[in-house]
Amino acid sequence: MPTEKEKWKEACEAVGELILLYTGLDHQLNHIIIAVTHLTPAPMLEAVVATLDPRHKIEILKARADHIRQLDWKKALKTHADRLERIAKVRNTVAHVPIVPNKTTGKLEFAATAATKLLKSLKAESKDEYTVTRMSLQRVKEAIETGNEALGSGQELLENFARVRAALATRSAAAL
Repeated sequence: MPTEKEKWKEACEAVGELILLYTGLDHQLNHIIIAVTHLTPAPMLEAVVATLDPRHKIEILKARADHIRQLDWKKALKTHADRLERIAKVRNTVAHVPIVPNKTTGKLEFAATAATKLLKSLKAESKDEYTVTRMSLQRVKEAIETGNEALGSGQELLENFARVRAALATRSAAAL
């Protein structure tokens, strides 16, 4: 059985890994947004796209996917956007909610303490019984796995759009 110190170390490692992974995914998303929206490369373009809120970038990705006729590409974009949304939700929780030990199991969990977050996570099981939803460390580890998958699929998307851009450049050069 892991000691209390080992439990906290494991939780902090998972939080750090998820936050760093999400930062990498957001950086990759900037490049995907540039590719998907067919923006002309410019020196400060990535810096401008990076100022957008990640939720808005994900919405742009979803909206752009609706305009793609190729079903495989559409599905890949929507799947990537879905993964990013799921990871963002977990990332936001672990970044803004304290880790507390569960009194019954002894495991560490992420539990909201701010009134608005506490009320959002409140569930009425019966007329007089209420429970507060907490996020387990296992869910964070699952989000890390999903994040690694999203990083790989994002790289595939970037490679595919690079090929499309090269093909369009070749076609426009041949037309001249």
